[in-house]
Amino acid sequence: MNGRAAVLLLIFAVMYVLSGCAGQKVAGNEIGGAIPLAGITRQQATEMARAHCAKYGRSARMLTVNTDAGAKAVFECI
Repeated sequence: MNGRAAVLLLIFAVMYVLSGCAGQKVAGNEIGGAIPLAGITRQQATEMARAHCAKYGRSARMLTVNTDAGAKAVFECI
């Protein structure tokens, strides 16, 4: 029974880690947007903002990184 519980715990841990990879989306347009910080670093959020703005031929500038509940990074494309 302990072996089965350990396997289930490992499976749930892997699913939790992988769900963080799939769930990160940039909400925005050519003006800018926001990125939820759940499970990612500020550097990763900066790279996501840069990639988003590059689609519009622009550069990203981080405006704020809110670390309260529902943490998010807000950026603009310049």
